[in-house]
Amino acid sequence: MKKSLVLLISLFLITPVQYEFGHSSQVILIILDGADPSVFALEGFTLEGECTSVFPTMTDPGHVSLLTGVYPSRHGILANEYLEEEKVRIYSSEKIEAKTLFEIIKENGKKGVFISGKGELAAFIGVKANLSVSPGSYPVYLSAPSGDPYELTRWIFEAITEVNEKEHPDFMCVSVPILDDFGHQYGPKSKETKRAAELVEALIYSLKNFLGDETTLIVTADHGMSPTSKAIPLHVLLRNADYDAEVLYVGRCAFLYHVESGVKEFVSDQKGVEEIIEMTEYSVCHVDHRTAPDLIVTAEDGYLFIPEPLLKNYRGMHGSFDEQDVPLYMTGEGIPRMYTEVNQVDITPLIVHLLNLESGVTFDGSLPQVKEKEASSYFVLVLLGIALYVLFRKFLSS
Repeated sequence: MKKSLVLLISLFLITPVQYEFGHSSQVILIILDGADPSVFALEGFTLEGECTSVFPTMTDPGHVSLLTGVYPSRHGILANEYLEEEKVRIYSSEKIEAKTLFEIIKENGKKGVFISGKGELAAFIGVKANLSVSPGSYPVYLSAPSGDPYELTRWIFEAITEVNEKEHPDFMCVSVPILDDFGHQYGPKSKETKRAAELVEALIYSLKNFLGDETTLIVTADHGMSPTSKAIPLHVLLRNADYDAEVLYVGRCAFLYHVESGVKEFVSDQKGVEEIIEMTEYSVCHVDHRTAPDLIVTAEDGYLFIPEPLLKNYRGMHGSFDEQDVPLYMTGEGIPRMYTEVNQVDITPLIVHLLNLESGVTFDGSLPQVKEKEASSYFVLVLLGIALYVLFRKFLSS
């Protein structure tokens, strides 16, 4: 009997236990721009996990993937900018080729709000929401935002609570830029970035307490951040070697268009270049879109693709595979007490499920699976207690 009991508990400990997400009346998704797990962390959330961002690890592709549930190969946003007629252009909302969560929200007769510390991001994706809030456009009941990054961050979180009380949205997406700004300017491990992370953490804890358990709160990031100190001025190198190719700098990767013979070999030999990705490999990276470049080049640790004179402005950068690990925390209604591993494209299907929405969209992502991260310490103690009890009885009977 005792042996059977020990065996039963042992089998329980090594068998992953699956749980399910429930439903919620409201979801707030906080996207921390440039939040790297090495700097930013939260405690006391019902569910913790790991999230993998899309490639390239840039703001626009990350936000759009989080809010469409599909990869760049389908929504068409491959970077923060694109080349057209040899000119660098900014993506507009019309370039998003997939239905956003805000549009799904509207089709279900519900209200969605986008709040961002960056006006250009609000103009890009916030226009899809019922209400878009940014420093350049906000309701009259909100105070005027400050240009100071700390005060702007506090203003964003004040906007969450005030908009929530006035508008009663079913879904809010909030983009917080301070960690990205400071990560670029000072570096991801700098005291300035760590101080900013502490402020954001404190504001999230306060928001969590204010909302209570009735609202589902999801916290993640669009991409991480790597320290950088060396430039790869690829356009200059190509020009000096008399090669023709258009170059779009995408942080720690670069897009090459109209590539002539010999360019691939030349670029691969340059200092700081780590990998060259060809079109045949694009499907693996989920960037096989008709607007994709001829080649994608990634940088070694410490390097970024940028003109030398601009290097002084960047102590941190993203864009490569190295910044794909981002934090993930969830709490509130419909969230089980477990652990999960997701891709960014899983977030929209999750929110669709939580809000019990009809979408008709075939997502690239799916509802995340949740499980125990490791054997519960409680059951380990139970098993240890049983083992000691058996040994003790044997000792008494000898």
